[in-house]
Amino acid sequence: MPVCRFVYLLLFWLSVQLCAAPVYAQERAASTDTAGILRMLATADSVSHANPPEGYALYAEALKKSWEAHFYKGVVMALTKTGTWFFGNDIGIAIRYGTEALRVYDEKRLNDIKVKAPLYLLLAEAYDEKGRQDSSAYFYYLLNDDLDRLPQVSPAFATNLYIKLTVFWLHMNYDTASIRYTAGQYVNQALKAAANQPETSAARLNTFFLQGLYFHAIRQYDSSRYYFLLYLKKAPGMNMARRISTLLNIADTYLLEHQPEKALVYTNQVIALRQNSDYEVSLSYYLNEADFMKAVAMFQQGKYAQTIPMLQQYLSYSTGKGKLLRFDMMEAHRMLAESYEHLGMYDKALEENKIHIRQQDSLNQKDKLDMINRLEMRYRIAQKDKELALQQLTITEAGNNVRRKNFWIGIISILAGGLAIIFVLWQRSSRHKQKLQAEKINSIQKEMEITRLNATISGEEKERKRLAQELHDGVGGMLAAARITLELATHKLPPVLVPDFSEGIKILEEAAIELRKTAHNMLPDVLETKGLVQAVKSFCYKVGHNHATELFFQCYGTERRFNIIFELAIYRVVQELVHNILKHAHASKAIIQMEFTETGISITIEDDGVGMPENVKQASEGIGLANIYERVRTAGGSIDIESSPDNGTSIYLEFEIQAENQN
Repeated sequence: MPVCRFVYLLLFWLSVQLCAAPVYAQERAASTDTAGILRMLATADSVSHANPPEGYALYAEALKKSWEAHFYKGVVMALTKTGTWFFGNDIGIAIRYGTEALRVYDEKRLNDIKVKAPLYLLLAEAYDEKGRQDSSAYFYYLLNDDLDRLPQVSPAFATNLYIKLTVFWLHMNYDTASIRYTAGQYVNQALKAAANQPETSAARLNTFFLQGLYFHAIRQYDSSRYYFLLYLKKAPGMNMARRISTLLNIADTYLLEHQPEKALVYTNQVIALRQNSDYEVSLSYYLNEADFMKAVAMFQQGKYAQTIPMLQQYLSYSTGKGKLLRFDMMEAHRMLAESYEHLGMYDKALEENKIHIRQQDSLNQKDKLDMINRLEMRYRIAQKDKELALQQLTITEAGNNVRRKNFWIGIISILAGGLAIIFVLWQRSSRHKQKLQAEKINSIQKEMEITRLNATISGEEKERKRLAQELHDGVGGMLAAARITLELATHKLPPVLVPDFSEGIKILEEAAIELRKTAHNMLPDVLETKGLVQAVKSFCYKVGHNHATELFFQCYGTERRFNIIFELAIYRVVQELVHNILKHAHASKAIIQMEFTETGISITIEDDGVGMPENVKQASEGIGLANIYERVRTAGGSIDIESSPDNGTSIYLEFEIQAENQN
């Protein structure tokens, strides 16, 4: 028997596992149809072993929907999985599906290695089973090369790939030393990939199978059975294809040691699967191998009469199958010849022996061709490795040149950056100085303007004071003297003229009163003596006392005294605004609120009148409002006016107390 004759039994279930690799993460943001196709493929993976017909139907439906949705990754995945499904039944169909998947992949330029890797595996395994090592080696070589460029691949995916490469190497029938070295490298790489995974993970479990396979190949059968049995123990929930592969490999180790009774324990477990008709269809390729191994066990036990029908059934099914089966078929004819000879049927023994010799000669010639192909393959691989080494050397040299260039570019960039930073800092400093100078000039100009305005206001107030005193002392005194003179004259006039003189005296008295009010408004003595709050309160009371509009004054916060010029400016603003309400607003009520804060003083004046026209709201419209805006700005304050016909007018004044306005 050849070394590890039945290792190819693991190809079916490993292919399904690799096809189920995590290729779906990048598709989750796709359309609903795409997501549904991916879910359908995942469902097919999970049911294909327990119910192969259902799995095949789901693969076919996913392929149809992928074509309809122009989802070409789904097309390639469905074709690959369907080809893998046929691997256990018809290698030729599996190759056709894989070839079509590769055509779509290249034509649509998908460039997704996680989709490409299972496809390469399918073709590599199928061509290997067909005996086309050159094609198989091509895909395995590409796969091994891509494996180094998959840093994001899962450990389970990596360990399965190393198992595949090990199986391929074993099929090459190299000497034991070559197998020990090469397969040993793959085992070490697989163990390294699975080192940090949990004990029950797929990656760790796969390493048990790989080690069993490795020890089988180097003829250490006890160690091989240890790892295969450990795999069965650690993974009790494995699917049926996995179990078949493991059981037949264990049986094969016993047959190679001529222990047929122990081998039959495991082959009979596989043969019992024929009771399930679904397995009979999808796994017939492997179940037939179980029949062959049982026939070998019978032959080793000397049960020739039972061996003959089993071998004849096996040969009728296996004609035209894969390259490994051709060796098994030659063995079957040899065992038939010996069985017929032991039973005394020499004519049939001679016929079977002739067939065995022809096949042996054919295989010897084939082995020579395979040896030449292997040498040529090794040469090509060596040439490819040499090319890769040269490419790597070229890349390294180019990298060194780039690093040197980058070093000098970095030095120049640092110097240029330093100069740029110095220039930016110098420019920023210059702009900052210019800004400070401009602010200083603006501050001086503002101070000069405020001083000029204060001087103007002070002059106006002095003129008001002078006019008020002249009106009060001069014109007021003259009116009082005239009233006294007329009162005295009434005592000397005839009674008929007294009423007329009394009316004149009354008019003079009213004129004197209005004159005193005017003089008082021009010079509010209460402002100087009692402060801003009492002055505004007194003004509101006196003005509103004899007017249709009712005035309400309210004060909040802790009252403070300020510079008399500042208080006078605020007083004049309030006075002007209240006069505007009385003259134009036609309001029934008006509220004047004054609030002292930590930083200054705010004043709110509201009425329920007819509102203010839009064109008058602007400071540029109307002399009175323009004067108010100017006074507020000079006092360092701000003004905000809201007015509408339905809601009246609200005026908000806010003054921030400067150091020069402190009392």
